[in-house]
Amino acid sequence: MHLTVLTINLRYETEEDGLNNWPFRRENLAYLIKKLKPDIFGSQEGWEHQIHELQRLLADYKFYVDAPKEWDRKRMYPCVWVRNEGIEVEMVKTIWLSETPYLPHSKSWGSAFPRTLTYIIANIQGKRFIFASTHLDHVSETARPNQATVLINHLKKIPLPIILVGDFNAVPKSNEHKILTNYLRDAWELMGKQDTATYHAFTGEDAKGRIDWILVSPEIKVKEIEVIKKTFDGRYPSDHFPIIATLEIL
Repeated sequence: MHLTVLTINLRYETEEDGLNNWPFRRENLAYLIKKLKPDIFGSQEGWEHQIHELQRLLADYKFYVDAPKEWDRKRMYPCVWVRNEGIEVEMVKTIWLSETPYLPHSKSWGSAFPRTLTYIIANIQGKRFIFASTHLDHVSETARPNQATVLINHLKKIPLPIILVGDFNAVPKSNEHKILTNYLRDAWELMGKQDTATYHAFTGEDAKGRIDWILVSPEIKVKEIEVIKKTFDGRYPSDHFPIIATLEIL
């Protein structure tokens, strides 16, 4: 069973971005997603109103997040988006990447913000799998490896194939990458691709390296993967390049 998946950091709305601010690019971002037609994708960042605005622009998708009612006042959440055909969502769960993963808004290890993992258990043509979206801390070098450990320790308890996407704020071969790839595999590396940047700060130029990843468990075969560098009249739909992959659940 082939599955097209995508990861994309939406970039939160801030007037500091000027003409790259959310109101000037949301339609382009939605248009790009519709053209790419992922079956399922993970988003990172975005305030609650941005998520709902994107939902209105993406009528063929539904987003999933298991968040407290006050989530818009506390944090931007990674979400999972599923196209409204062929995929049955059995469960959605959000945990907090802290020493107390089930305590809403908790954070540890000097993390600048509370960080989360949102995942669904889904079924497509009888194949059950986990699809997860996350965003590790951008400040604390102590927090990120610990967040990665909390994340993978939770997911690996569930005996299903795993697809994990997100903004990890770390490059391949980092401690975070090593922790996660002890259990999962980096889809980009599996395809033998030359490393490339995904964060570009709206410039199109390498700013931090490949910090956005698609990771998969051994039950999932990677068929294709690509970083999307599409512009609209010279402007980028986000400060991160999205990554799209075609996967096969074995």
